[in-house]
Amino acid sequence: MSGKIYEKEHQIKYYECDTKQKMTISMLINIMLHVSGEQSYSLGVGDEVVAEKGLAWIILQYEVEVERMPAFYESIKITTQANSYNKLFCYRAFKVYDSQGNLCVSVNSTFALMNVQERKMARVPAELIAPYESEFSKKLIRMPKPVKVDEEKMTSKEYQVRYLDIDSNCHVNNSKYIEWAMDTLDLEFLTTHEIETMTIKFEKEVHYGQLIQSEISSTKNQENGIVTAHRILTEGVTNCEASIVWKVTA
Repeated sequence: MSGKIYEKEHQIKYYECDTKQKMTISMLINIMLHVSGEQSYSLGVGDEVVAEKGLAWIILQYEVEVERMPAFYESIKITTQANSYNKLFCYRAFKVYDSQGNLCVSVNSTFALMNVQERKMARVPAELIAPYESEFSKKLIRMPKPVKVDEEKMTSKEYQVRYLDIDSNCHVNNSKYIEWAMDTLDLEFLTTHEIETMTIKFEKEVHYGQLIQSEISSTKNQENGIVTAHRILTEGVTNCEASIVWKVTA
């Protein structure tokens, strides 16, 4: 594994937490992305440099493993490392540690560059990736595919995309998909279960004003844990799929 490691200390705020004062997964991912953005700026290849080339970074997939979610007022350390890349994809790892150095959360991610004008994926320019000192590899890293929604057991909720749901790339921020997916679960479930693992794959952009359907179905795995399958659609087109393995809270 290669690539420069960047780290950042963070104290968890109350507005980053849920009703049980545990940090939410969507907020943690937002902060992780902020940390990776700080690394890019420190290396001289921040968003403005990328934008000058008519490009923008997009996230294609996350694979999340949770030992425990940090809680309100805890001090955590977030590390990130751009591990490897090929012509189209870049692979970045994040880790979250508590103040005793215990690993709390691990996230593997796949990024790509989008041509902003054409709204299509673009090749990775050598000058943008070189400062990270990550390894070039022709090998594609394939993360686990999300579990498919069971059409016969599926329920759904509808949302309209708001102005505050979109980001500087003029499409829905990736953390909003996680919130839409989890909002299909009721309060009792969410206050008695915690995320163990999550796989989420982004397929197609969602834009301001669109109506989305957030679908869910659930099953049990071999360990008798709950697995929820999620799908976000607009006009019958799949924009995002995710699956979450849940454990009962202690």
